[in-house]
Amino acid sequence: MRSGATNSRTVSLARAGNGDALEDLVAGSLPLVYNIVGRALEDHADVDDIVQEVMLRVVRHLPELRDPTAYRSWLASITIRQLRDREQDRANA
Repeated sequence: MRSGATNSRTVSLARAGNGDALEDLVAGSLPLVYNIVGRALEDHADVDDIVQEVMLRVVRHLPELRDPTAYRSWLASITIRQLRDREQDRANA
C-alpha cells in the first residue's frame, strides 16, 4: 500500500482497522489539509496545530463516514469546520 493514496479502497481498509491503510490515508490527506489551512491562515503559526486537530478528528470519526468515495469532500469539510471553530474561539476570547 504505502502509496499515500486516498482512494475508496484505502478508506475502506482504514475504516476496518487496517493500520497500514490508515497511515496511507493520513499521509495522502496531509497535502490537501495543509493547502486549505495554509491558504486560510496565510501561513500563520497555528497552521500545524489546526492540521493536527483535523487529522485527529479524521482518525476518530473515520468509522462514521458512510461512503468511502466521499472521503475527500468529508476531509475538506472537517478542515473548514476546524478553521471556523478556531475563528469563533478567537472572536469569543
